[in-house]
Amino acid sequence: MKAAVAITKNIVRSGVSGCPEIPQHKPNVESTVASLSPQDRLAVEVLINRLFREIRDARPAWRQAWGTNEALASSKVTWLRAFIEAGINDWDRQIEVGLKGLRAEPSDFVPSPGKFINWCRPTAESLGLQSPERAYQEACRNAHPSTRAAAKWSHPVTYHAAIDVGLDVLMQLSGVDTWKLFERSYSVMIQRAVDGQALGEGTSIGIGHDSQKTAFELSEEHSLQHALLVREAQGISLSGQPARAALLASMGINRVETSNV
Repeated sequence: MKAAVAITKNIVRSGVSGCPEIPQHKPNVESTVASLSPQDRLAVEVLINRLFREIRDARPAWRQAWGTNEALASSKVTWLRAFIEAGINDWDRQIEVGLKGLRAEPSDFVPSPGKFINWCRPTAESLGLQSPERAYQEACRNAHPSTRAAAKWSHPVTYHAAIDVGLDVLMQLSGVDTWKLFERSYSVMIQRAVDGQALGEGTSIGIGHDSQKTAFELSEEHSLQHALLVREAQGISLSGQPARAALLASMGINRVETSNV
């Protein structure tokens, strides 16, 4: 099973070009699977069949969507293509999260691929983190000059989102403006933590070249650079790997990481 998962991840990560061309009029599962190697075909079939079994178990009215074998086979191809286009390629960190959303929704009917994909995308709550609203309140509280030195942060994701926006910005701009900036940065940092990426790199907000920036904007950037230099002294790692490990542990997933040579 692990080998099948690994093979399928490689197929999916190669993008749409990694899969055979699917006819525009009506997908044909036989011709699609036939163009794959036997090993790859087995890997795809194992995971797609497993997913559809989970959906059938959770949705008693599934026959309304998949009333015939032909409809079921066609739907499997459609779902696989939707996953490829949306970058859904990890069972533990994406599809399993989507299945939790599936089981939590009070419906008897099969969801659309797009709806299921939305469930696959991690949210703060699904990863055991604070909601964006609560994280924003913490960031504003800790951004106050009187509390910065002794501030306690609930999670590196919240800290790095606050630093990305700027502690001075959180204090000086209106709540409406800082909320929009923080909500975006928080979402980016969550995804980085899930992917094991470094949290310390800033997110682009499109404020232009230095020559286009006001004195306040340039001053704020210097303030951010200073904050980046002191974060290690606060015991917060620049690496996303510890955060990712903590998130996986909160989801009850124990995985031995291996590096690709």
